[in-house]
Amino acid sequence: MSAGNVELAREAYDAWMRGDFDAMETMVAEDLEFVPAVAAGVEGGSVRGRDEVLRFFENLDETWETFRVEPDEFRAVGGRVLMVGHVRAKGRGSGLELDQPMLSVVWFREGKIARMQSFLDEAAALEAAEHEVAA
Repeated sequence: MSAGNVELAREAYDAWMRGDFDAMETMVAEDLEFVPAVAAGVEGGSVRGRDEVLRFFENLDETWETFRVEPDEFRAVGGRVLMVGHVRAKGRGSGLELDQPMLSVVWFREGKIARMQSFLDEAAALEAAEHEVAA
């Protein structure tokens, strides 16, 4: 696991929170897969393809008045990176406020991010981080 992957994950999250999707585009694989914690738990779904994932990130403001992922730590776990942090959001329309611990596992292929999966449960995130995902 290179320190380069940890830095790449950190830079990708920073770009996402800045809304710099052009920068993110250079960091992720064309066939990027994103599995959001809530959508995976409720709908069992994922978002596939760099353009679709970036569009998903851009369109979060349709549901959320504010949406912030605040990483506290990036940790190498095998060939993956585990991000430990919080998601803080306020629902558009509902006013629902969310302050939830969140973890993400980031997988890499050929120097780019190939898969990102978010978790609300630390044990599940750690278990996922220990496994390679066929990409």
